[in-house]
Amino acid sequence: MVIERRFTACAKTILVGEHAVVYGADAVAMPLHDMRLELSVRQEPHGRPGSSQRPLLQMELGGQPVSPQLVEAAREAARVLDIASPDLKIAGTSSILIGAGLGSSAALCVALLRAMAGVYGRELPEADLARLANRLEQAFHGTPSGLDTNVVARERVIRFNRRDGAHEVPVRGQWHFALIDSGERCATSAMIDRVAPWFRNAATTDSRIARFNDLASSAATALGTADIRLLADVMNEASGLLAEAGAMTPVLHELRDAALASGALATKVTGAGGGGCLLALLPAEGTQDICNKLDAHLGARALIPVTLKTTAGHSR
Repeated sequence: MVIERRFTACAKTILVGEHAVVYGADAVAMPLHDMRLELSVRQEPHGRPGSSQRPLLQMELGGQPVSPQLVEAAREAARVLDIASPDLKIAGTSSILIGAGLGSSAALCVALLRAMAGVYGRELPEADLARLANRLEQAFHGTPSGLDTNVVARERVIRFNRRDGAHEVPVRGQWHFALIDSGERCATSAMIDRVAPWFRNAATTDSRIARFNDLASSAATALGTADIRLLADVMNEASGLLAEAGAMTPVLHELRDAALASGALATKVTGAGGGGCLLALLPAEGTQDICNKLDAHLGARALIPVTLKTTAGHSR
């Protein structure tokens, strides 16, 4: 009997703290529930007709065979769960933009662990899922902070630092954002190297990390009190700091100016920068008009509306 099950994981975006979180600062990130990677997992019994090799682990995404790196990520998922002989066919689809700062690799790692654990009857608490997914993500990003896998595993807005881990941030009200794809891509590792001197400057490191901590605190307060002006100020200041650090490109600057001119309250790069997506905070009223104006400017570039709603800690 062939058993087939489906497992998913969402994308994410960072409100404040990318790069800074690598150096110990707090960050605030939110899940993108409607942007997902889905894995369909088939477990076939040993000894089926025509089988000639054990163990079997096959993987494809979007109907195409995946790179050896992704197959190794699946094997690593089996290893960290102590599954000796995974006998699976894994097929995936994804609506998450690749290399755009939206956590595509974190989503893959979380979904693989959910799939392996689910098929083999394991229970994985959120904290363990996030921790193990971060181990898998080292294959993609060297020494990731853990921010991406924590927000993806928990699918809630979190405040995170490497020392204390993740804590949920309650959200009041309804928030409107837009993700704008720059069309540019740059490897996360290359961007970490590019901005490192700005964060490691001995004369300013402590004050810069302290400022990002303050911004993360203000972002959490803004979300919990529905203070849209405060969150706009946080995002705009964080954007300026990341621009100083070298994470912005001329195209991202152009898109920022277009978004603000169209009526967005704030913008900032999300993820490593050097391209990828720009996150724009939109006012409660007139969001469709703003998106229409931006669409006219963007041409072939993608614009993705995002809504964040009241969560735990507040009545719905």
